[in-house]
Amino acid sequence: MVAGWIVQRFDDHHARSVTLFRQMRPLLDPKGEADLPALARIRWALLRTLVEFQLFKHRDIFDPVIRLGTPSQQKQARALKEECAQLGADVRAFVTRWSNGSAGTAWADHRRQTIAILDRVERGLIDQRRAIVMLLLDNRAIILPAPPRAQPRARG
Repeated sequence: MVAGWIVQRFDDHHARSVTLFRQMRPLLDPKGEADLPALARIRWALLRTLVEFQLFKHRDIFDPVIRLGTPSQQKQARALKEECAQLGADVRAFVTRWSNGSAGTAWADHRRQTIAILDRVERGLIDQRRAIVMLLLDNRAIILPAPPRAQPRARG
């Protein structure tokens, strides 16, 4: 089974997400000043990072397992994909909700909701990793496709 590259890529995406969580959390200190421009920049960067992460999981993990796995593995992959999609939708709704300039007038709500979504995403990613590793280490091995090759970058 080709699982090592999947876990490594998952961990790479996760590390990028955690970096953004760590940048955002100090800005949510109730004793500090609200740095709304910085929060907005990180919020959008986090959304882009999580969308890329979601696309990776769907394309390289869930869809191949749904296509190639045993019925039990397919069921697990479908459930993981649904949970992933719901978490992604919740993050997009959060970003939409707070991208209208209202964070400054509703700082307490914004702060509370930001902490809640960060906590939820962090827990969700940890749970997803655990479930994906268990799925890929299942003794009824799934032969997943090799990792997609990186496209050469155009020089210009």
